[in-house]
Amino acid sequence: MDEKTGLILGSLFILTSGLIFTIERLSAYVYWSAQINTGTWDTNPQTLPLYDNLFIVLFFLIGIVFIIVSFKRKGN
Repeated sequence: MDEKTGLILGSLFILTSGLIFTIERLSAYVYWSAQINTGTWDTNPQTLPLYDNLFIVLFFLIGIVFIIVSFKRKGN
């Protein structure tokens, strides 16, 4: 694996992590919006913290590892 491949894979893993987090937040806001239309809702939507979803943290860490490894190979 060369440097470019490592950077691309790392970036894709980080972007995927952000996409999963965004979809999760979006679904919470859509559900909250649907509750507003029924007349029973909380004042704020119930969103999960960042570290609660294992895949978000796992993909982010894998992406960081790929980027660090690609920079270390670039230095050699």
